[in-house]
This record gives sequence, C-alpha cells and structure tokens, in this order.
Amino acid sequence: MSSHTEKVYEKEAYTSQFFAKVIDVDGDLVILDRTAFYPGGGGQDPDSGMLQGCPVVEVRQKDGVVLHKVPGNAFTIGQEVQGTVDMERRLDLMRAHTGEHLLFSALNRLVPDLELVKISITPAKKSLIVRGELNLDIVSEAEKFVNSAIASGLNIKEEIVNRDDPKVLDARVKLERIYGDKIRLIRIGDVDLAACSGIHVKNTSEIGMLLVERLVSAKPQGDFEIEFDVGPIAVQKALSFKTIALKSAAILGSGPEDVVSALENLRTEATMAKDALRSYVKQAVEDLEPEIIGGVPVYHMISRGADRRTLSEEATKKVQDGRSVCILLDRGERTTIVIASGKRSGKDANIILKKCLEPLGGKGGGNSTFATGAIESGAKVEDVLENVKRALSETNV
Repeated sequence: MSSHTEKVYEKEAYTSQFFAKVIDVDGDLVILDRTAFYPGGGGQDPDSGMLQGCPVVEVRQKDGVVLHKVPGNAFTIGQEVQGTVDMERRLDLMRAHTGEHLLFSALNRLVPDLELVKISITPAKKSLIVRGELNLDIVSEAEKFVNSAIASGLNIKEEIVNRDDPKVLDARVKLERIYGDKIRLIRIGDVDLAACSGIHVKNTSEIGMLLVERLVSAKPQGDFEIEFDVGPIAVQKALSFKTIALKSAAILGSGPEDVVSALENLRTEATMAKDALRSYVKQAVEDLEPEIIGGVPVYHMISRGADRRTLSEEATKKVQDGRSVCILLDRGERTTIVIASGKRSGKDANIILKKCLEPLGGKGGGNSTFATGAIESGAKVEDVLENVKRALSETNV
C-alpha cells in the first residue's frame, strides 16, 4: 500500500463529513486520497466513525499515509466514498488535548524542572504522567490557572515555522522527536506555546472546564499521574465531588472547608486508639495465668478489636518456655483465632485449630507450633474457646 493522504483534519478540525476516493485496499485496510479521520498521536486516541455506512474501527498513520481499518468492506479502487467522523468523540478528545497543553504549561510555571513523561487522551481516561515534585496544592493552583484561561476565551493559533526560527526557542518542544525542517507551533493566547501535530479547539472557552480528579503515584514510569476531565463531564463530576464534600462535612459535624482537618484529627485519634489497644492487649496477655488442660499449661484470652499481628506476636512470646500453649481469640466482624504451642508441649497447634474450625465452618492453617484462622460471624466466641479447650484435652493432638 502506498501513496499520500491529504489530511483534512490538520486545517479543518471541525469537519465531520467529507468525500474522498479510494486509492488502495488491502483487506480491512483502506487508503483514501483525503481524510478527515485523525489517526491519533502523542497519546491522543484516533477518531472513529463511518465510511460509506461501514464502521471505521481503527485509524493510524504510516509514512504519511492514513490507514482506515474497515472490517468487511467491499470498496474498490477509484470508488468515491463518504466519511463521517464521530464528532462527539472528536470534540471530547480535542477539548482534553487542548486542556492538557494548558495544564502542563501551568504546572511547568510552578515547577520549572517538571518533565512530561506520557500523555493519555482517550474517551475513558485523560491523564499526564510527570517526573518532578508535586503535591495537591501545586496541582490545585495549576487547575485554577487553567480554568481562568478557559474563562478568558483565549484564541488558539497554528503556525508552521522553520526549525531554526527564534520562536522555537520560546516553545515547549522536543526537537529530537521532530523530523524535517518544519515545526508546527500551537499558541494559546499569551499563556502557552508548544510544538504539536495534534488537533485543538479554536478557543479555550470551548473546553468548558478542566477538573483534576486524582493525583497518584506513577512509579516506576514517572513520579506522578494526574488524571483529569474536561467539558460537561468535568462539570458533572465537580458537582458530584461537591455533594460528597457536603455529605462528609455533615457526618463530621464540620464545614466543608474544615473536612480535611477533621479527617486528620480522626486519623490521629484512630492511631492513638489502636496504639492504646495494642498496649492493653500486650499487657493483658503478659498478665495471664495458665489453666492446666490435658496436663499442659494453657493461657487463653478473648479480646475485641485487636489486630492479628499483635495477637500472633504475643501468643508466640507466651510459649517461649517450650511447654505451654497460648490461645488468643478476638471478637469482631468475624472471630479470629491464634494458637501457639511450645515445642515440648506435646500439642499440635494446627491439628487443634482444624478440630476447632471444622464444625463451625472456619478457615485457617499453620504448623505444629503456630496456627491461625477465622470464623465468620454467627459463632459465639465463648463457644469457640470451649471447642479449643476440648480439642486440647484430647490426648491425640
């Protein structure tokens, strides 16, 4: 397949319908003499749509030729066809792509050494992956700048310049990725100038709104991924987030502006409560007196809300004399059981656990000196403890 395609989308990004001639066909792949279908690039998804009533499921570019994948087509060379671009998809991607220019530009003003690693502009996800120091406060400032630029209705202009043009020095550009003597610059008002071969809206007001949804780690590919949305979807999500903030504030008994500090206080209090409970459990286990069961000293206790790790550590410590058994149970959404058995106790922790769990439908496992399991809600903790004691009293465990 060879020839060259006139790229209508480069000059007429808002063209949704066009006529063209088929100049080559190879199975599902079709080449036209001209096309309004954008083949994607730089992280932006390609267009989709219809060609003479047949779905165009993929568009890509190779050596200056735009390939249209049209499964099951019966086109012939020289045939005139009508193409229809899915403009709802196109406009969403155009708005997001233009918004991405503004967002990275705003971030770059705040963090000059920020590096753009990857762009993803698809109907399902819009994001940037960057390297550099970022936090939510910086991202929020950048978001405000972007939405101010959107509200200002800045015009977006395209200019083709020579590679050695002084304007290139002022633009965001990776020259190593550009082949040839010409560079396409996209200027957004007086706030951004970047080299780009993509398609953009004519005015920032068409973006409507840009909303940053998440800031998450992107390692090892980069430091951070910034997920965002634009247009009507961004407005809907912003309203949804507002409702969540108001409901959260009502639950916390604070104003929306105080939700973060209220949550931080709750987290601090929860950490302190967990530490206090952990200390209590450790001391309580340390103070346990043994009960002789089946000729073996057995330490046992029922707690509420203790974590499995603490129970495991304390049970193991309690049988360091080598001849004791320690049984720790915790009642919560489900009953947790930890059994530690000294090597010279003659009791197999795993066998004891299984004898206890099987009648109650619990799950767990371990070895002869340590075993742990759980029983879903329904069984009384006291009954579980009695089952363990009964198993211990048997001589064959």
